[in-house]
Amino acid sequence: MADFKPGGSAETSSGSFKPVRTSRSHQELHKELLLAHRKGLVLSSKLELQRVLERRRREQSEREEQQQSRTPLEEVLLRRQRKQQEQERQQEEQVREEAQLLEFVRVRQNLRKIQNKSSKSSNEEYTEKK
Repeated sequence: MADFKPGGSAETSSGSFKPVRTSRSHQELHKELLLAHRKGLVLSSKLELQRVLERRRREQSEREEQQQSRTPLEEVLLRRQRKQQEQERQQEEQVREEAQLLEFVRVRQNLRKIQNKSSKSSNEEYTEKK
């Protein structure tokens, strides 16, 4: 791959075209970086992505250390807490399902009442016509 030359083309040795390299902002940024490198300026010792990744790794290792340093009592308490939370979640789901079922039953009963009233009124109309 050919290096970028200010004012030069953005083609590689294989002849493929690189649209990013032809953009004006990319060229200006590249010039700035070259000048900073020539002057020996260090823009940032680490890229932001590197810092974020290192912080995540550090946090992950801290969590792992905390998990490893737990006493057996703490482990038992954590298991109980998780089990209790799971049971509470299941109970909440069950209550929601029952509420939905009750709503269904009420609507069904209301429909039966309406249907019975309409059938009675139609029966009355039928008997009156005779």
